[in-house]
Amino acid sequence: MPFEMVVHGNSGGKTRAVTHSSKSWQVVLIGTLAVAIIGVIDLQIEPQLGSAFFYMLPVLLVARHAGTRTSIAFSILATCVSLYADLETSGPAVPIYVPYWNAMLRFGVLMVAVGLVISLRRLNETLEARVQDRTARLEDEVKERLKLERRILDARESEQARIGQDLHDGLCQQLVATAFSAGLLQRSLEEKSAPESVEAERIAKSIDQSIGQARDIAKGLHPVPLEEEGLETALRDLARSTSRLTGIRCIAEVSGKPSELDKAYAIHLYRIAQEALNNAIKHASASMIMIRFTASSEDFELTVKDDGHGIAGSRPGGGMGLHIMDYRARAIGAEIDISSGKDGGTLVRCVSSSASTNGR
Repeated sequence: MPFEMVVHGNSGGKTRAVTHSSKSWQVVLIGTLAVAIIGVIDLQIEPQLGSAFFYMLPVLLVARHAGTRTSIAFSILATCVSLYADLETSGPAVPIYVPYWNAMLRFGVLMVAVGLVISLRRLNETLEARVQDRTARLEDEVKERLKLERRILDARESEQARIGQDLHDGLCQQLVATAFSAGLLQRSLEEKSAPESVEAERIAKSIDQSIGQARDIAKGLHPVPLEEEGLETALRDLARSTSRLTGIRCIAEVSGKPSELDKAYAIHLYRIAQEALNNAIKHASASMIMIRFTASSEDFELTVKDDGHGIAGSRPGGGMGLHIMDYRARAIGAEIDISSGKDGGTLVRCVSSSASTNGR
């Protein structure tokens, strides 16, 4: 008995076709058995048009799972069985055309029902195909968006690295030369016992402070060069420069094997720590900030904790910095959590997904 089959999509098409074919034949066999049972029962009762309802059940079952031609053929089979039962049970007073007329009516009812079921099934298949297509397009758009965001972040890091290098090689060198000239001027004025030597000394110290600040900015813009020790050195330098510039005690503790981290991971983790420090300095009124980083060949965990007044008072609505931290964490397959510490303050915790799963 032939039947039709509709399979949407390319991936796994052969597997779905085999599964659909096997299921269709199973349904046809079950339906045939049901029609046979109904026919046996129909042979025991008087012929009536209402018996078409009982034949409709297996026909609808086949129409739901098999193709159009299979459903039509099965409707013909059910009609023939019901016609045979009518012919066998009709009395001599029943005109010969009545069983055939009833069979035609039954077949018409069955075909209308089959047509409705097939139409609904095709509509459902069309909707499923559209949903799958839109889902695939949405997934592609999300992937493209993530690629674009990564390119934007990469471009941002490259530009920051360039600016940091320009600051180090340009402005810092000019300030060093100016500081040297100011030192010469100071010594010359001191030799002449000129009162202006005090002002020259103040200018030289101010230039030295500017050199330190410019170098701190340059390191912040380009913190993790591959030729140096990487993230461990960058985090310790970040803590030292934060303490020097803000007066807030900042400590960095690094353990494990951070040098084995990929450069992209190191940059994202550094930026997360940097943003967490900025938030603590600007919003938390902290007097101490602790940076802890632990890394192995597979997992890592970064925490930044301050002793300020906590997340409830410091970050009521969240800002762009928090969203950027969250995106950077997702970009390296990590999870980030910002909460109030057990003993007060705010705790920012960024942990690799595998470590987070093991921790649960």
